[in-house]
Amino acid sequence: MRLSDRKFIFLVIFFLLGIAFTLQVRSTIDANRQKTATSLNIEKLKAQLSEEEKSRAYLEKLIDENEKKKEAYLKANVENKNDEQLKELKRELDSIKLMGGLTDVKGPGVIISLDDAAIKSTDTQIDYNDYLIHDIDVVRILNNLKGAGAQAIAVNGERIIATSEQVCAGPTIRINKSRYAVPYEIKAIGDPDLLYESLNKSEAVALMLEFKIKVEITKSKEIFIPKYNKNLDSLISALEVDKQ
Repeated sequence: MRLSDRKFIFLVIFFLLGIAFTLQVRSTIDANRQKTATSLNIEKLKAQLSEEEKSRAYLEKLIDENEKKKEAYLKANVENKNDEQLKELKRELDSIKLMGGLTDVKGPGVIISLDDAAIKSTDTQIDYNDYLIHDIDVVRILNNLKGAGAQAIAVNGERIIATSEQVCAGPTIRINKSRYAVPYEIKAIGDPDLLYESLNKSEAVALMLEFKIKVEITKSKEIFIPKYNKNLDSLISALEVDKQ
């Protein structure tokens, strides 16, 4: 083989080796680049995942806090609502007790003192009953006071309510199932001027004065009237609630 042919063969071989080497190097570089890119992507994804986890933890914390706030708010509203309902019920109960005569009260009004007439026992020409105070006399006084706007009334400390009775029992009067003898003291809370004027113009007072029965009416700036203190159940024993 001639020298020129050998040189040509070696040149081709070296050329092919160069191409192969170049391809190998490029392949290695590409592989490294891909590996590096993949590694960078993984790190980036790890960083993103870490941020997402932090964000999720923060949001979960916010949700938990808001849930607690909501529960506290609802509980507070319920408590406040219940508290307001109880207050309203108490106000209604107090009002009912006040109107029903079940609370002690005080205010301006009048005081009426009643006593039998002073007559001589030797006088046989008169009817002694005309000079004594009877239950009807007390009832007339009470009706007159109620008509004049009395808001609370008591007879000898007995609070007059809707079911109070004034029954004559011999020389005494039974009020709220308790017996009382003369003198009688009637207290009434209301406008003192209206009550006083109404009594002075009443036929009941005029009739008692005609028979010398002692009637004294005085105005007062403050009168204390106690509550009804008897057993209420006995007053409504014949009643039952109509459920229709």
